[in-house]
Amino acid sequence: MRRRVPLTGLIFVALCWAAAALAQPVVELHGPLAATQLQGHIMALRDPSRNLSLDDVSAAERADDWQAVSGPSADFGYTKDAIWLRVLLRNENAAVTEWRLHVRENFFQGFRVYLAGAQGTQLLEELHSSSPFSDRKIAYPELVVPLPLPFGEPVAVYIRYWSGGSSEAAFAIRTPESFAVLAEHKTAKNFIYYGMMLFLVLAATAAFVVTRQFIFAAYAGYATCGMLFIMHADGNTFRYLWPNAPLFNGYASVLLGSGIILFGGNFARHFLQTFLYHPMLERIILTMMGVTLLVVGATLFVDTQTVKKLLVLLSLISMLLYFASGLAVARTRFAEVRFYVLAWGGAVVSAGIMTARHWLGIEISEEVQFDSIRVVLVLDAALMGFAILDRFNQMKRNREEALEMSLSEARRSLSLSGRLQELEQRYALAVELTRSKERKLADAVHDLRQPIHALRLNVQALLPGEDAARTKPRPVDIEETFDYLEALVNRELASASGPGGVDVYLDNDAAADTNGHPAENVRLDQVLDALRDMFAAEARDKGLDLRVVDSTAQTALPPLALMRLATNLVSNAIKYTATGTVLVGLRRSGDGHRLEVHDTGPGLTEVDLQTALGRNIRLAGAETAQGSGLGLSIVAGIAREYGLTFGLLPRRGGTSVYVNLPPAT
Repeated sequence: MRRRVPLTGLIFVALCWAAAALAQPVVELHGPLAATQLQGHIMALRDPSRNLSLDDVSAAERADDWQAVSGPSADFGYTKDAIWLRVLLRNENAAVTEWRLHVRENFFQGFRVYLAGAQGTQLLEELHSSSPFSDRKIAYPELVVPLPLPFGEPVAVYIRYWSGGSSEAAFAIRTPESFAVLAEHKTAKNFIYYGMMLFLVLAATAAFVVTRQFIFAAYAGYATCGMLFIMHADGNTFRYLWPNAPLFNGYASVLLGSGIILFGGNFARHFLQTFLYHPMLERIILTMMGVTLLVVGATLFVDTQTVKKLLVLLSLISMLLYFASGLAVARTRFAEVRFYVLAWGGAVVSAGIMTARHWLGIEISEEVQFDSIRVVLVLDAALMGFAILDRFNQMKRNREEALEMSLSEARRSLSLSGRLQELEQRYALAVELTRSKERKLADAVHDLRQPIHALRLNVQALLPGEDAARTKPRPVDIEETFDYLEALVNRELASASGPGGVDVYLDNDAAADTNGHPAENVRLDQVLDALRDMFAAEARDKGLDLRVVDSTAQTALPPLALMRLATNLVSNAIKYTATGTVLVGLRRSGDGHRLEVHDTGPGLTEVDLQTALGRNIRLAGAETAQGSGLGLSIVAGIAREYGLTFGLLPRRGGTSVYVNLPPAT
């Protein structure tokens, strides 16, 4: 129900209206009039006290306080003043008597509309900072007031408002039908935009839930704040989200504007990974976010209107910062940030439009401002989405390249490992070769020692002045000893430089060694004779009875190997026998023969034999005898090389050893 002013007020207002009509042209209504069509027909008055009534502003003494509004909208910046607007109308359309006053604002902290005419003055709408959305006579996100205009009657429309933000206000006069078409068109446009933004928000949220990547949460927060900011500017948040919280609605733009800056900063940090690669940019972005939080916190002590204006400037600075950060990173990672740079470039344009309007006073309609924000946010959100997808594709390619590089490195490492293993094997082979050479050399020295010793004794026996009772050696004995020595020396020379190569020095070289010896049979009587001649002098010097039993048997064992076996066994027997006899002979064993050496020395057990087979090992109690601990080791090695059986024969006193010789072929 419309409220009416007292009669005295009616008369006073009517008189003031008549006086004003002489200076202010009357707008004739034939149809809907947009804000631009009302330009030049609107008068404005500022009320710093916010206490003036309609009677006060209509008084004759205030006629000079009214000033014409030059543009399509009244705009006095961020002011605490109450603003009075006045327009004179005359309805020239007899078919329409109920019009609509459409103010292009979603919320004012104080809002009144008066209609003054010949019928009197009516208060058409009154809203204040605590009025819920349901108090509006027409449920629409923007301020719409029913305007009864009798046909042909001139009237004055007074609008009083004050804002917690910008004082800009533009209004239009519409018919109910034109307003319904406009409302339907605008609602459809808005909700298409909301739907697109909501889809991007839900997609980013789902991506965050699935991947746990914080960049998606930051993007979802940024897009949500952008969507709610536009909804708030359209008035739909007050209509649908918090219709009973008008005080919060007056403060919501602070939270949503700061949310765009803060979530945008977090998105920039995680997208560009400034905390990893660009510490200077990281500190600057965090500083901007900190300043924004301080500005929001200042609303506890500073007027909200000042904070809102400051946030407009901060939004431009922050968008420029995020855009510049992208450009800085693009110098080294352009493929990853190209869409990011385009997205923030659009945000800079939108923030620049708002800053130009609210800080520089450039005439830009609110519709253009928020439509630019809508377009930019949609493109911005799409480009941000492309940026994220592009970045993940780049990361995927980088991971694939890194994997390929890792595989290449693994293959290279494997190759190097193989080469290293081969080198280690060659090194081990070289070590074994060296050790084998050392063993061969030691064996050769050991094998040469006894023949040289025998040769020395034989040569000494030939010298004049020697004991005439001693049996003179036969020249053939000396020749056989020389033959044996030459064979040993030739074998070592062949091993060092012959075709056998490395394998000659390894232990399991039976095949190579076999190839180096004649394949014909060896007469054992010749070997036995050589043993008798070689060791006779040594045995005689120790007082031992050396007995060599002749045999006409033959064997396929190479002669040098046979001589090495026999000389080492006989040498050991003589060396460790103090008194008594050393007996050397052959005994048939299967298809071949067995070489046996018996002595009357201290004896040898199986355990002692296994111990003595080690190189350079001398048994306890054998320290008095000269030797190197190689004799039995050499015998065992030759036996292994040619597959011979070597061991002990049972005996109560002394030692009996045998070696099974292969049969003649």
